Amino acid sequence: MSRTGKLLQLYAFESDQNAWKSEEIYLLDIPSVWREFILQFYNGVKLPFAIKPLSKKLQSIFPQIVSVNNQFYLDENRPWLIATQPVPVGMILFLAKGWMNQIATRHGVAAPDDLDTSTIGWRSEKVDSIVHRDSRLKYELLPALVAHQFCLSPKQLLLENRDEPVELTFSQVYAMQKAECMSQPILTRAGTFSYVVRFRLQYRAGEPGRLLLMVSAGIRRFITKPQETKYLKGGINSTLLVSMDNPLIKDKGMGLRSYASLSFRREGGTEPYTRWSEGLDELFCDVLWGNSLSTEDILTNPVKYHSDGSPKIWVVHNNRVFNNSLYIEAGISIQEKMRFYEMVRENLSDWRSLTPLPLVPKPKREGTLRRVREQISPVYCGHDKDFVLEVWGPDSLYQCVVEALKTKKYKGKLLVEQVDGEVFRMNSSSGNRIVLVKCDRRDYVDGLDRGALKDLADEHRTNKIVRSIDHVKGSQFITCSLIEILPKDDWKKLGEGTDPKQAVRKGFQLTGRITQFVYPEKGAKKSKRKKDKPESSYIHKVFNCILDLLGDAGVIDYKAHMDVNEQRPIIAYDLVSGDKGTYAFLTKFEDGVLTVKSRGLEEWLTLSEAVLQTDQFDPFPKAPDAQKKEIARWFGEQLRMERMNGKEPIVLVEAELRYKGLEGIQNNKIVCDKNPDLPGLKQDDQGITVIRVNSNEDVPAYGFRPMSFSIGVYSDNESGLYYGVGTKPKTQMNIAKAMTKYDNPETAFQQPRVVEYMPLGPMDRQDRERLAWMVHRLREVCITLESTSAQPYPLKMTSTIKKYLKFKEYEVTEAEAEFLEL
Repeated sequence: MSRTGKLLQLYAFESDQNAWKSEEIYLLDIPSVWREFILQFYNGVKLPFAIKPLSKKLQSIFPQIVSVNNQFYLDENRPWLIATQPVPVGMILFLAKGWMNQIATRHGVAAPDDLDTSTIGWRSEKVDSIVHRDSRLKYELLPALVAHQFCLSPKQLLLENRDEPVELTFSQVYAMQKAECMSQPILTRAGTFSYVVRFRLQYRAGEPGRLLLMVSAGIRRFITKPQETKYLKGGINSTLLVSMDNPLIKDKGMGLRSYASLSFRREGGTEPYTRWSEGLDELFCDVLWGNSLSTEDILTNPVKYHSDGSPKIWVVHNNRVFNNSLYIEAGISIQEKMRFYEMVRENLSDWRSLTPLPLVPKPKREGTLRRVREQISPVYCGHDKDFVLEVWGPDSLYQCVVEALKTKKYKGKLLVEQVDGEVFRMNSSSGNRIVLVKCDRRDYVDGLDRGALKDLADEHRTNKIVRSIDHVKGSQFITCSLIEILPKDDWKKLGEGTDPKQAVRKGFQLTGRITQFVYPEKGAKKSKRKKDKPESSYIHKVFNCILDLLGDAGVIDYKAHMDVNEQRPIIAYDLVSGDKGTYAFLTKFEDGVLTVKSRGLEEWLTLSEAVLQTDQFDPFPKAPDAQKKEIARWFGEQLRMERMNGKEPIVLVEAELRYKGLEGIQNNKIVCDKNPDLPGLKQDDQGITVIRVNSNEDVPAYGFRPMSFSIGVYSDNESGLYYGVGTKPKTQMNIAKAMTKYDNPETAFQQPRVVEYMPLGPMDRQDRERLAWMVHRLREVCITLESTSAQPYPLKMTSTIKKYLKFKEYEVTEAEAEFLEL
């Protein structure tokens, strides 16, 4: 992974503001009688039904429609529909009237009267004109227009290991406010997938006048085998992509399609087991000649909907819903990502590629000579407490833990040495001991049966554990529990909501234990590394679990800590969502020790102490405005306290907080060479240095020129932004850059996450580069075998606390591993 001569290419384009001045689009306003019809249901806050199903219906039929205003009943100045070509108004009004009739019937009101179509029509306008009139539209409309243009013509994917290019045709997908192009599904020996290209428009930090089009590429995997819907995991929204025949386009022989992303979920214990999440059963009745669209029929007979008939539907694979795993793995290769970027560049002549970024040389340590190589301990522990490692499982798991400790190495060195039987000494300067204790597996780690207890099942299980296990006494050691938990297939027949992990974790926490779960060897997922034998793969997993437990108890990577080489305390501010609300945390990394403070228990605790005392933390108010004010107030108060105590901290702030109260780090307010306008921070205070860290999806995707794997920190000198790329995940070490998803569908392709660092305040370039490298090295402090973490250590470890604040699992609408970066 040589870095010599490598340039980081961000997959983003800078727009020429003149590019769309002459481009014409078509606008259609909502009839006033329909606006009044919808307004009768509005209570000043919300409607009793969703408007989005109507827009999804229209966009699944008409690829020309690139924007739908779902707030048309409130926003009179913005058009209802925007299209690249005018669609016959009669058909649009017929489909919309059918939906409104359904609303009227459902709510027992009179349906709106028929309209005089001669008074309703499309009007044309220049893109520049409408964007100037409503600047909010640009973020939706411009990427949608780019995506539409991309789908108009077939594409050729040129791969190095193939003599002939792969021919691809793309369709637009309307989902989650992203402009997306999806290729025709590709059938392989391992399963079915599509390539996906996504477009997103936004500004970067400190550059409010520079509009960038972000481009990312990945895959979407599909379920093609019939499903037993009663065994799907419940309570989670998952995705179906629906496209209806459009006779207007089909008659012209263009074959262009568009898909709407509709969601379903499994609920209840009787048939039908699944339903539409937004009540869509009758949405397509008018275009299906009175027939409803059943999720049960789609899931139990998916192939029926794969033909060229109407509707055309694809079931998107979701790891958290479908119990059967796919043979086809997630992610695409670095070669394919670059090819799609080049494909977009050729298609967008009016958008300029960003200039590739050079590597920032590693800063030299001041006042030190090149040291002779010396024996450095692999890990470091900032406290002298011993660890009790409980193994809750069969003899085979206990023996596997012993074998892992005796033989597995962390970065080339043994983590511990055996002292006597179950006692091991950690290979660190502190020499902490690890004492193994075998504990029999109990029935309280089995799946929950909600048959009689329903929503009380979690609390009942937690209370049973608290009554059954001896509580940890004293504070001279830290108790860590490795618990064998059964795989989903062993408890799924108990029905919906049977996952016991959170209830078990809570119970063990209340008895003074930090927890980590591991599946039995027979239920563990097979290793992706071909060289791994089944037994060595399982030992690898067990060893990783041990590292996670020790990391949660305060053990860090010693070499990475030495490389950080920072004398000032490093403080991170982050928010965590839990069952009772949103919590704020400060984490402080100083002298190799991480401590934690939160609202409600405002003294610095070690990480392991904080984990066991999460019940004492106070969440913020739930009202959004009050919450933002309190987030900012508490942050400012803590900074002032640190300064009063004589500290000169480096403060890491996650960029996501710009939406949640810390407005001073917003993209249009932040200035590279000035302290940000944050509570508790004076503009002329040189004793605090703020660094904004962004690891979210608004950081551009990337590759290297020439195409390769590489690591390091890369600089955009003009903007003051730095981009860090970490080491490859270990699971990817044997994957050559010439390999592709198209020819290796069973291989999981992972790319290290690129993270954006922005040191703020008056300083010279040398100091700015040193701080960027410091933050980058913090990403390697967390002990893990898999990869460099996406976030620097003080931010990363708030995820440990998060595990203990959530009694239930919180699910997102889409849980696809399409764009896999670690």
